[in-house]
Amino acid sequence: MSKIAVLGGGVSGLTSALCLLAQFKDTIGELTVLASEYPGDYHAPDYTSPWAGANWYSLAKDSEHLQIQRDKLTYTLLLQLADREQNSGIKKFHLKTFLQKSSILPWFVKEGFVEGLKELSEEEVKSRKLDPSQIRGFEFVTVSINPTRYNNYLISQIINAGGIVRRIKRLDTIDQIVEVMGHIPSLVVNCAGVNAGKLLREMDPDEQGKVYPVKGQILQIYEDLPFQVIIEDLPEEDKPSPDQFLNVFPRPEGGCIVGGLAAKNDYSKDIDPELSSSILRVMKKHIPELSTATVYNSYVGFRPGREGGVRIGLSDYSLTRHIGVLKVVHNYGIGGSGYQSSYGSAMEVCGYAEKAFSQRPRCPARL
Repeated sequence: MSKIAVLGGGVSGLTSALCLLAQFKDTIGELTVLASEYPGDYHAPDYTSPWAGANWYSLAKDSEHLQIQRDKLTYTLLLQLADREQNSGIKKFHLKTFLQKSSILPWFVKEGFVEGLKELSEEEVKSRKLDPSQIRGFEFVTVSINPTRYNNYLISQIINAGGIVRRIKRLDTIDQIVEVMGHIPSLVVNCAGVNAGKLLREMDPDEQGKVYPVKGQILQIYEDLPFQVIIEDLPEEDKPSPDQFLNVFPRPEGGCIVGGLAAKNDYSKDIDPELSSSILRVMKKHIPELSTATVYNSYVGFRPGREGGVRIGLSDYSLTRHIGVLKVVHNYGIGGSGYQSSYGSAMEVCGYAEKAFSQRPRCPARL
């Protein structure tokens, strides 16, 4: 029976662990999730999952066929979870997105993939203080996720399926997992996020330079909104900061998170008060329903970016401090799409695990 170690306690690691347990329940003798941070920990901005906007809005380009398939599978499963698992922290919302008419439409709009899709009227665009000659809007059904509740839900499902969840000190290199486990695992699943490149610097040195943080800055407000809003390209008259956009996502339990920022290679953990002021000002202009909003918290988090996009694949690394080979399936570098592609990415992890196990997995009726 195989002994599996999943490295990372965020949404990518937890979803990968759950899908592996579902797919290979007759093959896996032991599966252990190893992480230094878990849901409820807020001390580490590079532990990305607690800080996430956590909705579904695919960022895949038309040419990224594999990413589109990951996002499609995840969309379907998240909607199902919202309907049938009331304790998962997932709730359906409509999303209103506003795009430049000159820009390429998202694939899910062109394909009519998402539920409840409709184009918004010019009056709606005007009501958001946007120019309908330049901007068009669309609405569809998506989900909002409470990250802590949802990731704790995943942990409960992992434990119920026989998995183990264990807190450890942060590893310096990936081969240290052998000392932690006391043996060479049959398979390691590397979901270490923005720290994945550092962990691989000895065995896969090119990766250290490919992985980088994408800084985000978020405000939390008490007020509710019955729908989500995304404006990716803010008008020049808004005088946005560099890399600023507008996201407003209501949380299932009430209140909203408001963003945002996507600053590549920005390692600063400091909250920029000028940016916070700009985010609040822009929100109040375009969403008058929130003109009296009260900010009760602000924070910074780092999305796990990677040159070339997410890495999902199988590597065999010869161990230098031990005798043997470390088989590693990678799942890191997803940027800001961790939740919205989580199940699709995890099922791809299962495909590479199949190669490592040299057997065909059975597809369960439900994950």
